[in-house]
Amino acid sequence: MLQQAKNKKTARGQVFVMLVLLVPILIVFAGFGIDLGLAYVTKSTLSKAVDAAALTAMKNINLGTGSLPNCSLTSGAAAIGLETFNVNFKSVPSLGTTPTPSICFSLDANNNTIVNVSATATINTFFLRAISIIPGVTTNYDTLSVSAAATAQRNPMIMSLVLDVSYSMESNGGSTALSPAVQNFIADFDPNNNDTIDYASMVTFGTSAVVNVADTQPFKDSIDTAVGKNFWSGGVINYTNSQAGLEDGQTQIADEASKVASGENVIKVLVFFTDGWPNIQQDTLTCPASGRGGGTTTANLLYCGCDPGDESLRLCSSTGAVFFDPSSCSNNNTCSKPGSGCGSSGTTSQLPQNFPDQQTNATEPLVSGSNFNVDYCGGQTPASGQALASDAMYRAVQVSTNSSTGLLSQGVYVYAIGMGTAITGQPAAQEFLREIANDPSASTYNPDLPIGEAVFASSSSELDQVFQTIASKILLRLSK
Repeated sequence: MLQQAKNKKTARGQVFVMLVLLVPILIVFAGFGIDLGLAYVTKSTLSKAVDAAALTAMKNINLGTGSLPNCSLTSGAAAIGLETFNVNFKSVPSLGTTPTPSICFSLDANNNTIVNVSATATINTFFLRAISIIPGVTTNYDTLSVSAAATAQRNPMIMSLVLDVSYSMESNGGSTALSPAVQNFIADFDPNNNDTIDYASMVTFGTSAVVNVADTQPFKDSIDTAVGKNFWSGGVINYTNSQAGLEDGQTQIADEASKVASGENVIKVLVFFTDGWPNIQQDTLTCPASGRGGGTTTANLLYCGCDPGDESLRLCSSTGAVFFDPSSCSNNNTCSKPGSGCGSSGTTSQLPQNFPDQQTNATEPLVSGSNFNVDYCGGQTPASGQALASDAMYRAVQVSTNSSTGLLSQGVYVYAIGMGTAITGQPAAQEFLREIANDPSASTYNPDLPIGEAVFASSSSELDQVFQTIASKILLRLSK
């Protein structure tokens, strides 16, 4: 019994000795864990800060970078990058003094602008510094340094704005909301009218399309002036020739692309704005013989007229289809009726009776009984099972989606903006814009083509906000 008691006392003594030896070691390892954990948090926060600074600086490159290469923190783009870095680093408290990052802009071999952001943070250790007192250790562990770096590239942009100036804009507030919305949008890309990286153009469309600003740089002042014009003065009545507007925008992008240096990774963008359905298209049409013994005549005409969107706004007249001479169109997007020949008659029976429907690949009637059946151009298609609601819609969408000639096949990102109840209250009109943009929610969405987006403003009061949404998405795409 005495021997067992003695053994128990010895065992307790050994455990005590082991505890005395292990506790300091455990404390040291716990201390190392605290110091290294702080280093990890600092590193993670620093990495997020330099990433955010690089992207923000590149997104705001048009605020100025100075002559390249340039590492000054006083340029407009660098200053906002620095502010972003500070906000992100300070988002985690108790990390010590905020370091000052290096923000350097330069050009790569393909003349693309790049920004490199790097920073080093120093943290004071709590337990690692104890290593310094160990004999033979010459390194000072009172502090630890962690570093992070990020690079962002700003691709050159080629952009065309294609804007609806049809007469319905006067009834929904669009005529007053469009100009400031576009001016604020353009300021996001070229705030000081000194952009020498990007090209931009502006096209308006009504009954016909007009290139108001051909591809140019810098572009802010030119587009500000062009969009500030009153397109509706003097009682101008314009229909909606979306196809012509998109085609002119496509041509401008192609012209601009030829000005970009070889090797540059160019982002091509078309921004399409409308407040209604397409209701004008162009074909060579045939008019019936005008008298006994006479022959039929043909003419190249712009034609159609009203649509369900305009009907919902009570903008349609009872006259039905309209016909215009394409050679008569003016710089305010209006066109005149033919002065003579096919399309000029005031009698329904002497005007074109049919048109070539490109969606159905059939000849469809323009006239039903004694009245023009304008729904065939601007409303429900006579063929069942068609995805779009009219041939005019189909033709406009084809400018974007055609597999060989469309905008998407040429690598153009399309962003579509629809405004007003003629769009937001009409599922067919919303699908129309989604298909043009290759929006993921479109029934024809193709993930292998440039993915754009359709955005909708229920009223003119939301137009500026919607344009800003599109601007932020484009700027994000430009920076990587």
